[in-house]
Amino acid sequence: MDSLQVLEGCDIELTYKKGVFKGSTNDRDCTNQWGKAAYTTTKVVIDPKKMISWDQGWNEEGKQVWGAEKGGYIFIKEDH
Repeated sequence: MDSLQVLEGCDIELTYKKGVFKGSTNDRDCTNQWGKAAYTTTKVVIDPKKMISWDQGWNEEGKQVWGAEKGGYIFIKEDH
């Protein structure tokens, strides 16, 4: 817990509508130096059965340099 750090500009504000939470980072606010990226975007959707998280890295020119191109990773909730 003591090694966690806040990444300024990388907040994801979720909104709730009809049983679904949705949110994303804001434009180019989440700076990032990993894999030739200048900034990162994240989109999140959470519903009762799954969570979708789509992270992408972009260079200064706005060209994608890492991350999924067609959609986010889907995490399915399992019943136990």
